[in-house]
Amino acid sequence: MPILVTNEGTTLQDAIVACRELPKAARKIVLDEGNHFVDKTVRLGPLDSGLVIEGRRDSKLYGGRRITQWEPKNETLWRAKLPEVKEGTWDFRMLMVNDRYAERAHFPQEGFLIHETDFDVTWKSTYEGGFERQPTYEELTTLKFKPVDIPSSLEPKNAELTVFHMWDESLVGVKQIDWETHTITFSNPAGWPPGAFAKYYQFDKRYIVWNTEEGLQQPGQWYLNRAEGELVYWPKEGEDMTQVAIYAPVLENVLVLEGDTDHTVEDIELRNFTVSLANAPLMSGAFGAKLFDGAIALRKVKSCTLQQLTIKNIGAHGIKADGDHVTIESCHVSNAGAGAIRITGSQAKIHNNYIHDIGKTFPSAIALYVGATDPNVPEEWEAGRSYSDCVISHNELHDVPYAAICAGGKNLIIEKNLIYRAMQNLYDGAGIYITFCTNAVVRNNFIRDIKDAPGAGTSAYYLDEKAIDCLVEGNVEINVPRASHNHIGKNNTFRNNFFFMKEKGRFSMERSEGYVFEKNIVVTGIGFEFYDPATCARFENNILFPGNGKLIGKTLNKYEIVKEFELPLVNGNTDSNPLIAEFEKGKIRFAPNSPAHDLGIQEIDVSDAGRIS
Repeated sequence: MPILVTNEGTTLQDAIVACRELPKAARKIVLDEGNHFVDKTVRLGPLDSGLVIEGRRDSKLYGGRRITQWEPKNETLWRAKLPEVKEGTWDFRMLMVNDRYAERAHFPQEGFLIHETDFDVTWKSTYEGGFERQPTYEELTTLKFKPVDIPSSLEPKNAELTVFHMWDESLVGVKQIDWETHTITFSNPAGWPPGAFAKYYQFDKRYIVWNTEEGLQQPGQWYLNRAEGELVYWPKEGEDMTQVAIYAPVLENVLVLEGDTDHTVEDIELRNFTVSLANAPLMSGAFGAKLFDGAIALRKVKSCTLQQLTIKNIGAHGIKADGDHVTIESCHVSNAGAGAIRITGSQAKIHNNYIHDIGKTFPSAIALYVGATDPNVPEEWEAGRSYSDCVISHNELHDVPYAAICAGGKNLIIEKNLIYRAMQNLYDGAGIYITFCTNAVVRNNFIRDIKDAPGAGTSAYYLDEKAIDCLVEGNVEINVPRASHNHIGKNNTFRNNFFFMKEKGRFSMERSEGYVFEKNIVVTGIGFEFYDPATCARFENNILFPGNGKLIGKTLNKYEIVKEFELPLVNGNTDSNPLIAEFEKGKIRFAPNSPAHDLGIQEIDVSDAGRIS
């Protein structure tokens, strides 16, 4: 018989201890319906291998506590005194109000402020070591602002800044403000210097100010007044502050599965319950917000399964896992401060998950991140090169600030995923981004509605540094101006894909070689630009329909355009109308007289991409 965990009887930790006395086949815990609060992280180790924890109906596991004893602060705002906040022993960056991820006070309410800090140092590439010279500590901890942007009433102890770079951002606290030089000094270093990348890639030097009274500008918002030791909230219309349920996170991890030096944690299953309320520290999370932990963390595990979990209203990642043969299936992850799922290891299966509205605090977060991809961190890179045979399939991902899927390693399969409204805030990423990988297969995915951006831009598919011998085939992209960006890739193939762009379209290849581009259909409204045809060993039998524009080729010397010309239509390539009879729902059908038939281009059907009911 499974051990039942209730709010008034056996606790989850008691049940875990009791299960250690049982044979592995009999180790099962059932969470009764209702809210289960934990004030310490629930930890499972090698002794718990074989355990199943399953929810019953609407069971929730919370890593935080309810805020009570609210009182009016003025005619509009309410406050709750929190002595631990003033003492510096409790700090948080997310708040759950009536099961809603409440909006943190910030300014401006729309758009960004523009700072005046320059860092004009050339970026080489990731695998070439980054900047030509390393930034100083002062460059990582100061920002010059326009006097009109920062009110003199601002309390530094409360304020935090998000400083946007290109593919990531830094969240920093404010140590002090020099009003004479208009300089903010950070309490923690940024990941990159403010102003890095901006001049070369020609984009604005953006930032946002969080958690101040000045940023509290509409109902539903809150800020943590550290100077006064109080939480301040502006109720929405109809919210009764004597009844409203407001919770703040206390724990960074709610659940941890962790092996030790000699043993892994094996064959644990978590299924059918909700996890909410996990905290995030004040720091810069690096690429993909990878340094943050997960509400559910798996370390040194093997053959563990997470199934039908709901993870929402959390401060950092939903799931962060390290191990082999991990399955994450049919989970719903939303309203996360960082990413939804980050996993390192081999033979992972990430299938049929629903991921949306992530990166609330750390917009560099990648919704679904598989494999280690940073060669500048030797211990991570050496391990990451050996990860292999991960499958990412039938996931639905939308409304994410950076890349939807990022993956590295060997023998990846990324198929039948539905992605829309990715790359909402940052640049140099894509719906599907793969890098430092060999023999990856990206097929039968459906990507749509990604807006354009400056610099390295935003694209549907991005094969970045050291992507080698990869295949992109049978995918559909609709309304993404840059179909694909490729950078320092080798011997990769694009075959039988459909790219539809409403206005001007672009396909770019920088410092790459040995590409095959064949049997693809490109449809644009006002022209198509291909950077750089010389990277292709074979470029043939494509339909490149430029609408009311031209087909332009551009020759590159590294990143500089040295020649522009009309793309010659040779080797079976044509600019004829492909005569598409159907495409908007992901099912590509040709008219009987379409030139696609003679070129051997196959019809595509990705209308079933995304979740399987």
